[in-house]
Amino acid sequence: MDETTKKIIKYASYGFIQGMTIGLTSAFCWHRYMKRLPNELLAEIKKLFLREGRIEGSWIESSPRITTWQDEYRLVFVGGITRRENEQLVQYQFMFDARSKELLELEKVE
Repeated sequence: MDETTKKIIKYASYGFIQGMTIGLTSAFCWHRYMKRLPNELLAEIKKLFLREGRIEGSWIESSPRITTWQDEYRLVFVGGITRRENEQLVQYQFMFDARSKELLELEKVE
């Protein structure tokens, strides 16, 4: 094997290792972010509901799901809140976009 081939193999190996390192680091950071995001979104919606009264219960799915919203595929978190209104428990369901953190839907469950 001549010197040129050895250099090509050496630098290609460096590039491959750097690419793998960047990819694994990015995947690790994204995974940590996606684990923390649902609780942040739930805290945000609870803050809105607490302005009008006490919350009896709340939940959010820990993993996002793919759904169609306004004819587009979206990665969303779905959750719900229960509170007392006029001495009755009332449930609301909500949906947040996982990428933009936008509240897409909030509806009263009948």
